Amino acid sequence: MEEVKLAVQKIAFVGGGAMAEAIIKGIIGGGLLPADAIYVGNRTQKRCDYLNANYGVHAMTDNCVAVADADLVIFAVKPQVAPVALTAELIASMKKSAWVLSIMGSVSIEQLHKYAPNFPVIRTMPNTPLACGAGMTAICCDENITETMKSDAAAIFNSCGETEFVDEKAIEAITAISGCGPGYCFVIIDALADAGVRAGLPRALAIKLAAQTMAGSGKLCIESGLHPAQLRDQVTSPGGTTIAGIHALENHGVRGAFYDAVQAVLARSKELQG
Repeated sequence: MEEVKLAVQKIAFVGGGAMAEAIIKGIIGGGLLPADAIYVGNRTQKRCDYLNANYGVHAMTDNCVAVADADLVIFAVKPQVAPVALTAELIASMKKSAWVLSIMGSVSIEQLHKYAPNFPVIRTMPNTPLACGAGMTAICCDENITETMKSDAAAIFNSCGETEFVDEKAIEAITAISGCGPGYCFVIIDALADAGVRAGLPRALAIKLAAQTMAGSGKLCIESGLHPAQLRDQVTSPGGTTIAGIHALENHGVRGAFYDAVQAVLARSKELQG
């Protein structure tokens, strides 16, 4: 496999939570950038100490110091914290040639330009499986993002999963599928494990069976390139046990439940945007 290196020489994170940690882990693990080229601004010293000790990055409680001289600044705070964290002082501390990448959900490119005027901006929608290198990240760019910047963004998120470049208008629907999707999957794993316990299996075994089955099914779907219905047919023998189980799921409206879940996310997202 061809070695990938980033064009940027220094990356700074504003926010050092779980998602930032997952990205840091991917960058370092993928050999994209050395740990000492990564800076993190985080509110608590305890978290800074943890990141420094575990990853060898430069984590500190002063965001302005963290972003100074960074080629790429990643906004990794929660959207509700953005007005407090992304101050005029912070933006003034960034070098003029820097560019911005945001992982803040529901914060549009237009809003990002208000936080960071005159900086090229990329908006992303990653999901939590980034933490184990199996994330899914949608990426959309403003008109000032160069091909080199796009390549760096793709390399960063490919180091901890898969990526797709999309139009921003698709982001809300993507959020409802892959952004919130891990939550749906964990509900399914929990429910299937409960059913296993009811059938007499030990709890730990039931969880492992359910989780690995979901993980393996997703991997098979991606790597085979087959439609999910084709893969379902491969495991569904006429008059067999699997079709009996699928029949029960259909009787309980499993498809409709997922349709409703996605629509509920879209409706709530619209409410949160005012």
